[in-house]
Amino acid sequence: MKSLFKSIGLYDEFIFETEMTKNQFVMNLKKFIYESDFSIFEIADYSIPSRFEYRGIVNENDFIIRRKKHFFDNNIQNPTIKGVLDEKDGKTWIKMELSPSNHSFFKILFLLTFLCILFLNFNFKNNSDVTFILISIFMVIIQYFILKRNIKKSKYDFKRELTFIVQKK
Repeated sequence: MKSLFKSIGLYDEFIFETEMTKNQFVMNLKKFIYESDFSIFEIADYSIPSRFEYRGIVNENDFIIRRKKHFFDNNIQNPTIKGVLDEKDGKTWIKMELSPSNHSFFKILFLLTFLCILFLNFNFKNNSDVTFILISIFMVIIQYFILKRNIKKSKYDFKRELTFIVQKK
């Protein structure tokens, strides 16, 4: 799945380095993240206390988090951030990967499947059929660019959060 996201441009990764010890960094990171496993039966993002900006799982060596949705942010598909922590020579290295969540990926897959069904069933004899297909193609393209923009925005926001976590000590 990672190579598919990479090939279509919906994947980004970066490495963050800090002088902080790994244990201290994990403790500071846990203060900003609401403990959640992304299951369907979890509480809604809107009911998470406002001091938490992210939800996910933080372990000693890795983490998986996602920015929580705010009230009325229905169209924003926040990417999943997976990170691996490593400590070498007194420095902590955090390698992070940003990719779309499964929910948003399946949304695009559903739109593409619907579009293929339209191509197979329509006979293109009148303009309304062509217009309907063009609107469907336009929706898929818009979803792609929304996902791509949100990955770049999340990368920038999470780098800022990491800088804040490191400076807070």
